[in-house]
Amino acid sequence: MRSQQLGDTGVYAEICGGIASGKTTLAILLGQTRISSCLENFQSNPFWKAFYADPIGTAFETEISFLLQHYHEIKTASKQESAFACDFSLLLDRAYAQVTLNEEKRAAFLAVYQVIRRELPPPNLVIHLVCAPEVELERIRRRGRDVEQSITVDYLSAINKALAKVIKTETGGWNVLSIDSVKLDFANDEHDKQHVLELVKSRLMNC
Repeated sequence: MRSQQLGDTGVYAEICGGIASGKTTLAILLGQTRISSCLENFQSNPFWKAFYADPIGTAFETEISFLLQHYHEIKTASKQESAFACDFSLLLDRAYAQVTLNEEKRAAFLAVYQVIRRELPPPNLVIHLVCAPEVELERIRRRGRDVEQSITVDYLSAINKALAKVIKTETGGWNVLSIDSVKLDFANDEHDKQHVLELVKSRLMNC
């Protein structure tokens, strides 16, 4: 049963995956159906640009602020929409914390994370976009955001591995759909797009 604090009986999906794995693209595609898009406003995070300039020095405030931002966005959307898909995930927030934070700061992050997890119900569907780090880097270079140009394959690989581990350990009994966003080019191929949309809608209808 969904949390009474959310005041909603609808369903929601969290889309998780590495940088440039296709999260926003998929959320926007779902928004063209009866599933509303809930898109991360990453540029509103005051530490976003600072993080790429100094990942070690600004990691803690960046990860905590994104976690709280996503928590608030899920709560807000749950009160307004009967069905929605987020292009972000609390699972991915935890994966970032595993990679970027030292032990002391990770413990503080996890304390906040656990409070949020106790309040919010699990998503009705977790969509895990699997994408090779080399492909992610190519897509990052192609979209040309200045702040992302220092990202490396090693960093992308670390995020992907941490996310896979978090999904494996945290989602027992959850509805998880893994999609290879390299093999299924839903951004450009119409057949792949329709196939992925049907997969997601089928999973959500069976919640």
